[in-house]
Amino acid sequence: MLFKSSIFMFRRMLRGYLALILLIVIPMVLIAVLGLLVGDAVDTKLGIPIIDEIAVTMIIIFQLYGGLYTMEFIRKDLLSSTKWRMYSLPYGVHHHAYSIILSCTIFSALQGLVMVYFTKWIYHVNWGNIGLVILVLFVISILTQLVYLNLAITVKSRKVTDILATAYCLISIGLAGVWFPMPDIGILNFLSNYGNPLSLGRSAIIASRIGGHWELVFLDVGILVAASVVMGIVAKFMGRKKLI
Repeated sequence: MLFKSSIFMFRRMLRGYLALILLIVIPMVLIAVLGLLVGDAVDTKLGIPIIDEIAVTMIIIFQLYGGLYTMEFIRKDLLSSTKWRMYSLPYGVHHHAYSIILSCTIFSALQGLVMVYFTKWIYHVNWGNIGLVILVLFVISILTQLVYLNLAITVKSRKVTDILATAYCLISIGLAGVWFPMPDIGILNFLSNYGNPLSLGRSAIIASRIGGHWELVFLDVGILVAASVVMGIVAKFMGRKKLI
């Protein structure tokens, strides 16, 4: 039943042309424009082409917006005035919630993978270990889906939920130093390196790319997995109160 429900969710997402444009076409355009600007420039500190850094950063940034899928489907199916239709199905509502999370996680990660191969073929970005890249995309995707799920089921106001979801993305981008370098002091330094999914995902991929830093890769991925577990526990607890 979970498999059939997940296939149904995939079909619904494929019909969301606007979301596909926002989460695939726009990052590709941005990478293309920035790629023309930086040309063949190399980051002297890391020893890799700047276009590689741009590609990694942009693709992970748009993974952070993938949670919108989960938030919208949870709202529409299980929290709206028409939720009775889902509650009347011949299987538990929690199974439908699981299918939403599973489908949206895989779908968002696949979108990221499409962009990975786009940059690999068009701009010859060296992604290093593709298996690790897929793992990072999947873990960040599930973490993001769970964050947005928790926002949807714990915050009553749709407007406030949207603001918090946007804040989740913008704060992660800011802490990762995308707009400007973060001060190398105390808690800000910790949050910049280990306190946001963008920095962790980017660090894991780049560390494996330059080689010899697998302890950092394991640490970054481990933190992402731990954060996902925590968000999953919170979602299960709050979901029982809100959805059942």
